[in-house]
Amino acid sequence: MKSLIGSFVLLAAFLGVSILHQGCATILAGRTNSMVFTSEAEVPAQVFIDDTLVGQAPGKIVFSKQVVQHGSNLEIRAEGYKTQEYLILRKPHPAFVLADFFTGIVPLIVDTSNGNILRPSPRKFDIKLEKED
Repeated sequence: MKSLIGSFVLLAAFLGVSILHQGCATILAGRTNSMVFTSEAEVPAQVFIDDTLVGQAPGKIVFSKQVVQHGSNLEIRAEGYKTQEYLILRKPHPAFVLADFFTGIVPLIVDTSNGNILRPSPRKFDIKLEKED
């Protein structure tokens, strides 16, 4: 019986340490990112990140975190219109930085090292398509 209690305490300690070593972004942010595209013209367009089609605009596009890297190129393409290009950077999410800082330095290190604290910037786009000449 004593060894069973010891095993339970060891398991509880292991789980406690595991949970404490997770950052807020790792736990709360999920495995996807999203971007929102709005347009007054309502012209259907395709959205590409680094030459990979990720969705249709206008609307909200949800994609895996691994799709956007720091310095990714986003293109909005519509037939008969000029292609719009944007540079996408990955920046730390302020809420996760603060939450990790107040829960200890280890969660901040974890979220920074695995990249979960970073979010694409910008994330909202107002599409203003211009006709090709």
